[in-house]
Amino acid sequence: MLGRRRFNTLLAGTAGWVAAGPLGTAAAQSQPRGAVYASLGARLYRIRRDGDSLVRDPRPLVLPAQVQEGWQHPSGRYFYIASSDQRTSTARVRHHYLNAFRVDSSGDLQPFGGAVELPHRPIFITVDQRGEYVLSAYSFPSSLSVHRLNADGSIGDMVEQHASLDAGFYAHAVYFMPSNRAVLLPVRGNEPEPGIHTEDPGGLFLYGFDNGQLTNKQTVAPNGGLAYRARHADFHPSGRWVYVDLETQNLLHTYAIRADDTLSDEPLFVSTTLAAPEAYRGGQTTSSIRMHPTNGRTLYVANRGRGTETFRGEVVANGTENTISVFDVDADTGEPTLVQTIDTHSIAVRTMAFQPDGRSMVAASPEPGQVRAEGRLETVPAMLTLYDIDADGRLAFRSILPVDTRGESMFWSGIVRY
Repeated sequence: MLGRRRFNTLLAGTAGWVAAGPLGTAAAQSQPRGAVYASLGARLYRIRRDGDSLVRDPRPLVLPAQVQEGWQHPSGRYFYIASSDQRTSTARVRHHYLNAFRVDSSGDLQPFGGAVELPHRPIFITVDQRGEYVLSAYSFPSSLSVHRLNADGSIGDMVEQHASLDAGFYAHAVYFMPSNRAVLLPVRGNEPEPGIHTEDPGGLFLYGFDNGQLTNKQTVAPNGGLAYRARHADFHPSGRWVYVDLETQNLLHTYAIRADDTLSDEPLFVSTTLAAPEAYRGGQTTSSIRMHPTNGRTLYVANRGRGTETFRGEVVANGTENTISVFDVDADTGEPTLVQTIDTHSIAVRTMAFQPDGRSMVAASPEPGQVRAEGRLETVPAMLTLYDIDADGRLAFRSILPVDTRGESMFWSGIVRY
């Protein structure tokens, strides 16, 4: 956890910006490139690397509402962003949108076409591997929708679904399976609230996908979905395994992918994401999960510590882990082995943005929080944290960029390939 002395030392390390960093060299120009973007409310800022530092462009794109999620077209030419005022508006009628952008040769986003209204707050979006459809997942009510994509990348009509889909309680993400013939919906469920409601079970919901139509295919819910808070997932590049993080359990589940696009009924492997699981405290959860972009043998999971305690009459963080966990993945079995946990120098990282060449990553924590440090109360701001990645997939901390959120949230960050 950051104290004032440590925070000032890290911040001083970001001050010596140089004219051209690693991403500006001639050698880097021949590698795949990625533009990092981070939201702040409805504004979307490009984040640039300069040496070992990060700097935020002063002029943002402005979306219709708070940014929720983004996903790139497989051609790389278009990018889609979902937004919603569900968490920011007090109006009786809330609004939710999907916007399309062209990606120019410099990685900048150019809006085109109008905003398409969505029926509910979109928690996640994804695009199929042929670039013909964009899917949106909604937490409440737990559901998903399909929109066609036109040949020019613009968003077409919503596809009316013929089947009645089972989407459980509180969908949290949506992905196309590696075959592009099926869709995976991780569903988190909800913790019980005494006197209000019993536990809502979680699970992994699989759907067949054909010409825009979804059909119920399989539900994976160990222990009936109880204490199974499926949040996000990512696939091994071989297409043989999918990795799922369980949010409040701080666990990583590995499932086999069968030839018919179903999953093994039980996980092949169950791994903790924590360095010290025996010291678990309330408020300890996972957030984002990502495979290394190129090496196929390293997996990353973000741990966020949002637990609190009272100190001198103030609510402060309770010392839970705020780290990135790094796993080596066995090429024959898919088994992940925890090999590194590294501090995020922030509170509750929500997203990770990896450069396409797999040589660096930026983690983002959405909001500030108070900590107890050296007997004092201190505020740790929302933060962007830069890491380099070595040939073995290990992370090396480089710098932080504190962000003054002014009451808003840095809810999403990600990479735009160009």
